[in-house]
Amino acid sequence: MVAVAAAVGLGGNVWLLAQESRRRVRTGRHNTRALRWLAVTCTFVVLGTLVVARPWYWDLVVAAGVLASLGGVLGCLRALWRRPRPARWTSLVVAAVAVLSGVVLLVLAGVAAVLDGVALSGDEPVPAYHGGGVLAQPVVYQLFWGPSWLRPQPRPALREAVAFARSLASSHWAAAIVSAGFGVSSVTSGGCWVDVTPVRRVGRPITTMASGAFPAEIKAALTGRHRLVPCPGSTDVVPPRSLPPGALVALWLPTDVPYRLGGVAAHGVVAWPGRPAGLPATGLPGAYADWGLANCAHEPSCAALPAYAAPTYALSHEVVETITDPYGRGWFADPPLAWTARYVLAHGPPSLFGVPPVYQGEVSDLCQPGEPTARGRRLIGRDGPGGTPVSPFFRPGRGCGT
Repeated sequence: MVAVAAAVGLGGNVWLLAQESRRRVRTGRHNTRALRWLAVTCTFVVLGTLVVARPWYWDLVVAAGVLASLGGVLGCLRALWRRPRPARWTSLVVAAVAVLSGVVLLVLAGVAAVLDGVALSGDEPVPAYHGGGVLAQPVVYQLFWGPSWLRPQPRPALREAVAFARSLASSHWAAAIVSAGFGVSSVTSGGCWVDVTPVRRVGRPITTMASGAFPAEIKAALTGRHRLVPCPGSTDVVPPRSLPPGALVALWLPTDVPYRLGGVAAHGVVAWPGRPAGLPATGLPGAYADWGLANCAHEPSCAALPAYAAPTYALSHEVVETITDPYGRGWFADPPLAWTARYVLAHGPPSLFGVPPVYQGEVSDLCQPGEPTARGRRLIGRDGPGGTPVSPFFRPGRGCGT
């Protein structure tokens, strides 16, 4: 029905425009004037949008298409009114080209206007529960991979991680997770350990948690095949013999193994016997070994870490996201329309039809600097007065906080 109505409408406009030019109907050239002004107005709308849109090469393509369509409209209208008047069938063809070129401009302007209006809207992302699993009683195990974390002395990141684990059960940050309404009743530490078994040459960057060196290290360390020692300053004595249902393993990579899991840190699951959904895990880069030391500025991987993302900030960021969305379909926000419109404006027309963009909508992602909810503010939490840095996270009905 829509197609029929559109065809009738377009056909009627073509007929009216052709008859008007041949003075078969007396309209005072209103149809011609309306099409001309519509074409010019649509062109300005699209070109105005291209001022803020990216990337530049798509700006050139769209601008060329718009200007060509405008030229087609204006050229055809001039041809219709040029003396001597075109023949009947010629005028119908020229009128059809003018109307179709105007339709192209109208469609482009309509899309541009919608994107502009939505991009300027103020809607904010709101996390919601999507029906998947949540770790109701998470127990956080930290594992430092490789003896280099202890040489020539325990690294500052290791000491901060120990302080984070030691205060976790009674921390304000953990209490905020429990009271947020995610369905979590407690957050505790299961211990902190250093795998002092010499690291075999990995040979390539760590790019996935699902296979390869990452899950192999967790299995070797937690099944007794590698030698573990307690993190300096921790009260842990015996490595875990078994893992509770809410276990979450944070693996700090070796200092010399490139990290390519995405972002500052990442979380996912690794295959584990007796756990069909897998064992929730977090991966943190070995670049944190030099964090806080003078040589960090001279180590590209360490210097590339954001200034706000202290080791415990990155750790707590991934921990709370793993707790609330361990297997997918947990707590996260769907892309707001404003973010989607800005994404399309930034990536060009193909993003309208390609694979949906990846939106970092988990509870900590929403509150990190640069994200829509954070509005560019550096939201860095402290676990109590003077405590260790922790990541803020979005609590339903309360917004970002720690």
